[in-house]
Amino acid sequence: MARIRRFIQGDREVKAPRSEVDAYVQMVQDADGELLLYLYNYAASGPQFGASPTQSTHFDRDAAKAFKKILEDAFGPL
Repeated sequence: MARIRRFIQGDREVKAPRSEVDAYVQMVQDADGELLLYLYNYAASGPQFGASPTQSTHFDRDAAKAFKKILEDAFGPL
């Protein structure tokens, strides 16, 4: 798992995904008490007993604001 430091515009050739997953979201606090949004998912088959998430990311307030701007630049006002 990782905390978002910054967003960098990518330049890779990317294809649309072939599968879908459920996204899990939790609010957690770091050691300093700062609120983080924890976003994670499992493989397409879903969580299995004892499985760790396939991908996970933590957003602090600054990262959430930056990501909101990226989303609105892509999709318009939300």
